[in-house]
Amino acid sequence: MSKGNKVLQAVVSQIIERCEEKGITPWQAPYSLRQSPMNLEYKNEYKGINRWATSLSGFNSPYWVSFSQVQKLGGKIKKGEKHTKIVKMALIEKTKENAKGEQEVYARWVQPVRYYKMWNVEQTEGIEVEDFVQTEFEPIESCEHVLVNCHDKPTILYDGSEPQYDQDTDQIRMPKQASFKTKEDFYNALFHELAHSTGHEKRLNRRTLVQVGEYGTQTYSKEELVAELTSAMLSSHCGILEKTINSSTSYVKGWLDTLKANPRMLLSSAGLAEKAFKYIVRD
Repeated sequence: MSKGNKVLQAVVSQIIERCEEKGITPWQAPYSLRQSPMNLEYKNEYKGINRWATSLSGFNSPYWVSFSQVQKLGGKIKKGEKHTKIVKMALIEKTKENAKGEQEVYARWVQPVRYYKMWNVEQTEGIEVEDFVQTEFEPIESCEHVLVNCHDKPTILYDGSEPQYDQDTDQIRMPKQASFKTKEDFYNALFHELAHSTGHEKRLNRRTLVQVGEYGTQTYSKEELVAELTSAMLSSHCGILEKTINSSTSYVKGWLDTLKANPRMLLSSAGLAEKAFKYIVRD
């Protein structure tokens, strides 16, 4: 059995086993900020839709300010910077008079009442933030070796709000390394996008990528499965699988309904993943 087959067998077996275990939470993007996004002045953490609106903007700092707060703090917004909208929610109550002649609440709900335009402090000048320390990214040698020696890899840019591979431009766009919770999560996410890139028509010409379908279709699901299995194999190859397997397992678990409806998909996807793995890691 080849090295790739051994890695594949170990990874797939562990993934399937853990998918059936209880307590694995739905997959969460590992590229969320190290600190929860919050208003710089009031230090109130954003929740719900506001957390996503700010987290997915691609900035390393968790701190956000309004235009008036920028002025109040003696700073200014950098030229050309775009705002991010966050929503103000309000508790709405309906009351009526009861038998005692008192007003009582009979209906209560939360609804958005307005939005605010916010800027991350990285989009400003002249505002000092003393208590946010940018953690220096420390590369993992084994992972960097794979990236440096990867044959015919696409252009990798570090200016995205989320990991993404664009087959039209043959580019991978990644958030900055320090935006990830751990350096292992960074490489795991990058390996996933690198796996997608192997399907480009000038490389392996993988049907599931070249003829990718809409979200939720069998073709789309299979391509995502191929990419995540390949990522897990690369993580195992680099010695970081122990720290990324739960993320990969939870990701694959999201496709369990599709896999159960078509059991052979995992088998064929594993074969395609091995081809992608061999393309990236060449002896």
